[in-house]
Amino acid sequence: MMKQPVLSHLEDLRWLIIRVIIYLLVASCLSFFLADFIIELAKLPSKGIITNFLILKPTEAITIYFKTIIYSGLVISFFPICYECIKFIAPALRKEQTISIVKYSLAAFSLFVLGTIFSYFIVLPNTIKFLINLAVHLTSSAPQFTLNSYISFVFAVLLSGGIIFQIPLICAILTTLQIVSPHTLKKFRKEVFFALCVFAAIITPTTDVFSLALFVFPMVILYEVGIFVSNIIYKKTMVEDTIYGDTND
Repeated sequence: MMKQPVLSHLEDLRWLIIRVIIYLLVASCLSFFLADFIIELAKLPSKGIITNFLILKPTEAITIYFKTIIYSGLVISFFPICYECIKFIAPALRKEQTISIVKYSLAAFSLFVLGTIFSYFIVLPNTIKFLINLAVHLTSSAPQFTLNSYISFVFAVLLSGGIIFQIPLICAILTTLQIVSPHTLKKFRKEVFFALCVFAAIITPTTDVFSLALFVFPMVILYEVGIFVSNIIYKKTMVEDTIYGDTND
């Protein structure tokens, strides 16, 4: 593990931020040509539930396209952004561990895609149906929604799903960096579950218990998966410490 001065780390961080912004801008420009298609995809979970969308302001259409382009750009550039972020922490890893950068980046992207798919096909349709039925119960009439608010809701749910599914990877990285161990993850399981509930309540775009439960349940499962992965990495690290221990002093 190579030690670097603080100023060097700050310089690396500055270039990391610059590269991330460039990736996001380039990907957003590319997603501009897919904006209409993505908006139609976003409408599909509400098919048969919401019949018409409203646009109340002259500039609202521009806002909708802007949100779509930014979110799509984030998804497209997620892999290189993860690669750059994990590469940034590579100096904290031992020499024999740095080859995992690409694998961790692919894992992050794969988990983000899985979380997005889970949110799109399971969370969104059920949440929309539940909220619409609740609104009809309260007003006794078909509620109306603006396309802008709906698009914001959809992208927030999809992004939340992508972030939540990073839990196993976070456990893996923290174990690789020897910040936590499987024993620590198991010991504080109850506290973590409570923190996950709070975190889900913060990032979930709705305040209903039904939507919260749809996120909390997979978070608990993912945390258990994270403990399993952490245990594998921890045992591997112990073996490597035995083999490379003399060379890392």
